[in-house]
Amino acid sequence: MVKTPVVIQPAYTIYFEAYEGLTWTHADVRQWTPTIAKEFYNVHGILNVIHGQPFYCLVDNSKLEKFVKQLGYKFVKEAHCVDDITRSIYRYG
Repeated sequence: MVKTPVVIQPAYTIYFEAYEGLTWTHADVRQWTPTIAKEFYNVHGILNVIHGQPFYCLVDNSKLEKFVKQLGYKFVKEAHCVDDITRSIYRYG
């Protein structure tokens, strides 16, 4: 499993990771302001349109859960992961 950067900005990087036929997203956020947030949300939506398939992400803390919900991700189910941690799966698009 390889995380591939698909958007690289000074304030953040968005990655795709293919796993079991699905596209999983990751983000490294280095700076966050209202202007950066608006850009991030717009870029994320455009990526989804271009990609043409839903994105998925794993959530294991309340801060990340709030973030993905603000982006528009919807809860799918709980998953017990190979590292013995239960995480929530969220879907976008």
